Amino acid sequence: MTNLVFPKSIWFFLLALLVAAQCQAAPLPTPTPPPAPPTPTPLLIPPIPTGDGSDLLDRLLASGVLRVGIRVWPEANFSPPAFRGFSNAETGGALNGFEVDLAHHVAEGLGLELELVEGYPPALISGDWRGQWDIAIASLVPFDPPPDRSSNPLVFSKPYGYMPMGLLSLTTADDVKALSSLAGRPVGVLEDSAYQRLLFPGGAALTVQQKPLLPQRPADVQPVPLANLQKAIRHMGQPQSDAEFQGEVLFGPGPMFEEAVKSGLPVKWIKVGVQPLAVATVPVDNLKVDRLMLEINKILARLHRQGTLAEIYLKWYGQDFSRSEDGK
Repeated sequence: MTNLVFPKSIWFFLLALLVAAQCQAAPLPTPTPPPAPPTPTPLLIPPIPTGDGSDLLDRLLASGVLRVGIRVWPEANFSPPAFRGFSNAETGGALNGFEVDLAHHVAEGLGLELELVEGYPPALISGDWRGQWDIAIASLVPFDPPPDRSSNPLVFSKPYGYMPMGLLSLTTADDVKALSSLAGRPVGVLEDSAYQRLLFPGGAALTVQQKPLLPQRPADVQPVPLANLQKAIRHMGQPQSDAEFQGEVLFGPGPMFEEAVKSGLPVKWIKVGVQPLAVATVPVDNLKVDRLMLEINKILARLHRQGTLAEIYLKWYGQDFSRSEDGK
C-alpha cells in the first residue's frame, strides 16, 4: 500500500475549510438586548358622564375648555400664589405660582383644556363675573352666603388649603402683639381681599361654616387698601413721599410675612388665625353648578389623598397648608 503524503500547505488549507464549515453550521449567538425600562403606572381619571344639560358642567364638557379666573400679583416677591415670570419677554412672562399649578390639575381632572384668565379683583370676590371665566382659583375665602344671595352668588368648593394670616410690623414696634394691637392704628391690607373685608365695619360678622373668621374687629382700626402688598413690605419703616403706605403694621397672608422676615428686613410677624381657601363658581344662564362642584370636590379630595396637593404647597411655600390645624 502506498502512503499519500500531502504538503503542509494542503493540510493548512483543509483545516481552514473545516473551521469555516463549523462556523457556518453554528451561527454566532445573538446578543441579549438590555431590559426595557418599567412602564409607569398611568394615572386613571374616571370619565365624567354626560348630564341632562341643566348644569354648567355640561356646557364645559361640550366646549372642552375650562376658563379659570385668577388674581395675578404684581411681583413674585415673598411667594405670592400667582404671578408673571420672565420666561418669555415678548408676552411679559408666563403665569406661575401655586394657584396656576392647582388650576392645571383641576382642568386635567375634568378632562378639559385650561384657559387662564386674569380676573379683576373686585369682580372675583363679588361674583359679578359676567361670563368672563367659569371658576375662580384666587385665594378666595368661602364665607357663608349673605341672606340675600343675589348680592354675592359665589358657590364654593370644599377648602383646598388653610392659609395662616397674621400681622407684620417693625421689630421696634414692641406693642404689636395681637389683633387688639390694631386698635386706633392705620393698618395696610391688600385691596379687594378677605383681609380688607375682615377689618372693615361688619368684618367680625363674616363667618365660615357658621364660625367667625375674626373673633372681634379691633376698635377704631383704620384699614388702608394697598395695590402692591410686596412693595409696602419693602418700604415699611422707610418714610417716602411716593410710598403707598407709611404705617408700621400690615394684616395679611402669614407665608408672605414669614418670607419677608427670612429675607432680612427689620420686621416681625405674628400669627392671628387661619383662613380656608376654596374654588369658586357662579350659576349662569339658569344653569346649576351642583355637578360641577361635586366633580371639583372629587378632584381636590384625590389630590389631597395622593399627596399631590401637599407637593404643590411644598413647591411654592416650603410648607404644607393642605390640612387644617386639626390635621384634617
